[in-house]
Amino acid sequence: MAAVKPRPYRSNIRRGEAPQLVVAAASRLFATKGYLATSIEDIAAAAGVARPTVFTAVGGKSVILRHVVDQALAGDDAAVPLAQRDWWRQLIDEPDPATSVRLLARTMTAIAQRIALIARALETAAAADPGAAAVWKRYQQQRRIGLREYTEALAAKASTVRHDVDTMTDTLWMLQPAAYLRLVVDARWTPERYEEWLGDLLTRLFLD
Repeated sequence: MAAVKPRPYRSNIRRGEAPQLVVAAASRLFATKGYLATSIEDIAAAAGVARPTVFTAVGGKSVILRHVVDQALAGDDAAVPLAQRDWWRQLIDEPDPATSVRLLARTMTAIAQRIALIARALETAAAADPGAAAVWKRYQQQRRIGLREYTEALAAKASTVRHDVDTMTDTLWMLQPAAYLRLVVDARWTPERYEEWLGDLLTRLFLD
């Protein structure tokens, strides 16, 4: 695993800056070192804050993990639910089914770039750590809710689809981010190649 260099400790962090520093540092560490192998001390050092600041700014390790996952899914820390974000509404509301599938492939690729390595670490940790297991369960529930919203919208706008909503939801849930990990992280595909492949695959799987 690549080493994450600690930032110099700074005692003059601006008000409101510490949570962002802690979550960003934890995100890097969880993705490279793993959740179980990362300590609060590691996070504090990488964030450039004192150890007590980690707890007062964000919370314990599993709370930090939840924030890391939420921000990786959303792309930022804005208090806007995923279902209300412009990029999600765009692919849900797109009237053309083929274009909607391509938008989904683009969105899934962008999310995978942020969360694939974190999800890998989270799944491993969930088998050994109750806090990580709770975050893993919540993450899977969030994914299923979002993917089902999409497949219901696709089925409603397409004249015909090849599978029912349950099957399409399960297919998307199975693919992501596992396929991204295998093809981009392990097989060294570019994200652009992966997005094109995923769009082609989903079009053939779902649309007549």
